[in-house]
Amino acid sequence: MLKSKTRRRVAVRTAIGVASAGILFGGVPAIASMAASAASGTVTYTCTGSGTGTGSGTYRLQVDLTGPLSPTPNSAVVATWAIRQPVASPFLTAPSAIPATERLAVDADALITSSPSIVPSGLRTVGATGAAASASAGQQLQPPPMLITMTPNATGVIAVQPGPFTLYLASSGGSGSGFLYDCEVATTASAEASAAALLITVRPSGTTTGTGTPTPTTTGTGTPTPTPTTTTPTPEPTITVTTTKTAKPKKTRQIERTPGGGASTGGGGDAGPDARMIMLGGALMVAAAAIGGLVLRRRTATRG
Repeated sequence: MLKSKTRRRVAVRTAIGVASAGILFGGVPAIASMAASAASGTVTYTCTGSGTGTGSGTYRLQVDLTGPLSPTPNSAVVATWAIRQPVASPFLTAPSAIPATERLAVDADALITSSPSIVPSGLRTVGATGAAASASAGQQLQPPPMLITMTPNATGVIAVQPGPFTLYLASSGGSGSGFLYDCEVATTASAEASAAALLITVRPSGTTTGTGTPTPTTTGTGTPTPTPTTTTPTPEPTITVTTTKTAKPKKTRQIERTPGGGASTGGGGDAGPDARMIMLGGALMVAAAAIGGLVLRRRTATRG
């Protein structure tokens, strides 16, 4: 009975979910280019409860969505959706005591969209069942986290947006034994649900988001793409020639070796006539000229 109720709820809102895809990727294309591995936010839900003390009310529930950082095409992408209690009252509580044989279970609808269309778009119904545990009346209930599995067929961005959910009790055999809460996203909270959506970027195989040394990848033709490396040229050897200069010994006035024979003055010409004879002849000529001059002067004086 509980499962059929959930299926009817999904069928009614399928058209609404497909129309909401434009809000994530049509109206805000810049957001789709951002990769995120986790998203969280507060979404206002209107919940209808069963039993004493669980009437209709508005709850500001915390929604946490996590997913892989860099999935690749044709591989399973698993996102985790956790619904947590509000920070302040009111809380989702047990209407009555829950025996230890019962398990808290949740069925929920997540809106799946993608750009381009790499996974089927629309509302995806997921569920989870917690471990058997008892709870006292009025105790806060913690829904178990749900897993959303998708397999993209190409690169792109997948958006996972939280939607309505139902809380119920499951017996040890797995069948539903008690309805607790049926919660819808409040009419005024559609922007809150869009803001809490998880964006998962599907990247080509071999692409990483970290920094460091790139690794070689293989193209479709089997030709490896080498990693660019920087080669430092080996410097040529430098040949150094060292010349040792020997200081010359200082000169001293002392002659260590006495040369033999006389000093060499160079060769002269052949010996000519004796110069003394030439000088004597010249003196006699001067004397004869003087005596002759005196004789001539005396004769001149006598005649006059």
